[in-house]
Amino acid sequence: MNGVNRGIFRLLPIFLLLFLGVSSCSQKEERRILVIHSYEETYAAYPEFNRMIAEQFEKEKIDADIRTVYLDCESYWEEPELERMRFLVDSVSKDWRPEVILVNEDQATYSLMKCGVQLGKEVPVVFGGVNYPNWGLLKRHPNVTGFHDKIAFNKNVSVAKELFGEHVRLFTMLDTTYIDKQIRRDAKEQFKGHKVTGFIDNPELSLEEQIRLTQEEGYTRFMAIPLRNARNHSDATFMWVLNRSYRDQCYIQLKRDYTTINIGSICGSPSLTAINEAFGFGEKLLGGYITSLPIQVEEEVKAAVRILHGASPADMPIVESRKEYVVDWNTMTQIGLSKESIPAKYRIINIPFSDKYPLLWGISVASFILILIILFASLWWLYLREQMRKKQALIALADEKETLSLAIEGGMTYAWRLDNGCFVFEDAFWASQGLNPRQLSFKEFMSFIHPDHWEGVKFNWRNLKSAHKKIVQELCNFDGKGYQWWEFRYTTKQLPGGEYKTAGLLLNIQDIKDREEELEAARLLAEKAELKQSFLANMSHEIRTPLNSIVGFANILALEDGLSSVEREEYISTINKNSELLLKLINDILELSRIESGYMSFSFKRCKVRELIDDIYMTHQVLIAPHLEFLKEVDDTPLEINVDRERLIQVLTNFLNNACKFTETGYIKLGYSYLPDEGNVQIYVEDSGRGIPREEQRMIFSRFYKQNEFSQGAGLGLSICQVIIEKLGGKIELKSEVGKGSRFTVILPCRVVS
Repeated sequence: MNGVNRGIFRLLPIFLLLFLGVSSCSQKEERRILVIHSYEETYAAYPEFNRMIAEQFEKEKIDADIRTVYLDCESYWEEPELERMRFLVDSVSKDWRPEVILVNEDQATYSLMKCGVQLGKEVPVVFGGVNYPNWGLLKRHPNVTGFHDKIAFNKNVSVAKELFGEHVRLFTMLDTTYIDKQIRRDAKEQFKGHKVTGFIDNPELSLEEQIRLTQEEGYTRFMAIPLRNARNHSDATFMWVLNRSYRDQCYIQLKRDYTTINIGSICGSPSLTAINEAFGFGEKLLGGYITSLPIQVEEEVKAAVRILHGASPADMPIVESRKEYVVDWNTMTQIGLSKESIPAKYRIINIPFSDKYPLLWGISVASFILILIILFASLWWLYLREQMRKKQALIALADEKETLSLAIEGGMTYAWRLDNGCFVFEDAFWASQGLNPRQLSFKEFMSFIHPDHWEGVKFNWRNLKSAHKKIVQELCNFDGKGYQWWEFRYTTKQLPGGEYKTAGLLLNIQDIKDREEELEAARLLAEKAELKQSFLANMSHEIRTPLNSIVGFANILALEDGLSSVEREEYISTINKNSELLLKLINDILELSRIESGYMSFSFKRCKVRELIDDIYMTHQVLIAPHLEFLKEVDDTPLEINVDRERLIQVLTNFLNNACKFTETGYIKLGYSYLPDEGNVQIYVEDSGRGIPREEQRMIFSRFYKQNEFSQGAGLGLSICQVIIEKLGGKIELKSEVGKGSRFTVILPCRVVS
């Protein structure tokens, strides 16, 4: 066993090397290819043309970086066309140099060689789809090779006869341009020795003689109708041949330009093509003997791959492209030709799957129908089973409903739902209220709700679809005997069809509310008693301390005759300080009492925040100890607040006094800043004092709370500040850290003024 394992381990490196070798062989070459087309980018055949080029390179295992440009040759005369070719080649090769150029059709091939662009002379070029190569230019370009798509005139005449009968009359559209002259010259050569008349002007034969030859001696009539250079009423001839019945004539496309681009689509006769432009792409061309697009792409790409692998274009002679008999299914069916009438040598393109493979299509359709039958039978069986389960579930639900009704009977709990926007309550609810059952619209439902709750009910109604689970309590008067508290518990769900369903329970909670009120009243009484006891205890403590000091030192002054004048002054000063402390304590208690009872009035006026801060800063600048730095920080935004100015100064003064009391070194800062997102201003007093522990920060605003029990004061200052700021419509925030200082902030609503 160990020997076998060792043998396997010895073979592993060999397997690894073989795997790497196979992987490296399957890797694709990365190459740069420039494709130049003659016509406009919107030409219907180009998307398929480009896709086929990319796929052919994939088949040849070339990872091609393909860039495509379009000459749009029909938009320019010769010199502007050459200038556009220079621009296209230069623009695409600024930061990218192709290894091979594929150029298609006569116009782009001629313009690339004629324009003189350097890239067209240096990079190998493969052309295709060229009906009439410019042999003189090709001799001067050893870097160019390609495929001559020579028009097969006689073969296409035979196609017309095979498809439409021996007596078919042919016509095409030709003018006197360079390409038209080439076509005429080529046709004359190919038709020598063949019985074709009418296409080539023959001065030896009159028109009558040509027609006679066609009728009597089996000649094929092939007319060439001019468009751009009309003579002899050719416009009328053109309209006549386009609108004639196609029973005895046929159009053959020999070129594609802006005068012939749509002839196939508008012609009343069937249309053939001797070139591959636009065939199969909606221009109603039936077919012909041509170099089809797949052949052109295959030839071009294979030649380009040979060049990429080291072959020289100079060693690759220009050859004629292969051709095949092709018919377009769509056009064939439009003109009424059957598949059986097409000879076997023709390849039919765009043929639907059902007509191309009828047996396989029939099997597929039968299989699909069988699957549908099985699926329907399965669904029917599932439906019957689900109906049985539903029936059992309804029976169980009825039992549960009866049990639930017994459970909630006498509990003042009722079911309700929404049906088409109306409230539907169960009959037991209406019976409990002494009313007849009925549906309630939202408006009728609102008539039972206490007016103070209308806004909340309307809000919940508007947001009903988003209320997944909701519990609300409302004052309702259903029976006309007075308002009672009712609790609505409901859920809204979206059903599979998209509609929403709302249902819930309605509970009478008046007894619960009555008990809550009784408990709340008892709690308030207990709190008042506790607060009163606490208040008296704190008061007795806070008042006793200064009173004891006053009484003690007063007795000493009255009974001791041997006191020095210094001692008397010190005792009198102590009595005065404690008297002031006692007076301040009583004033704070009276002020707090007046604020909370509402007897203290507040005079609200608008004041500018900057002026308020400046006044407080000026006042305290001389009061703060010299060893402390007193800073001011203001916002550039002019702000105005509506407050009782004196009460706000009282609060900020209290903050400053506390900062002085608990700051030994460092600074005290008074300032404000604007909070635009909230529409508020924050006025703050910051110090670098001892700070307040986190656990004491929540208690700092409680009455009689003092951070240092032995410090002077009753501990009511911050409590009074908090009550004042709440009356002014603001709030107080505290940030503090032990050893680093504290920051008391008043936040008030404000507005920006000009």
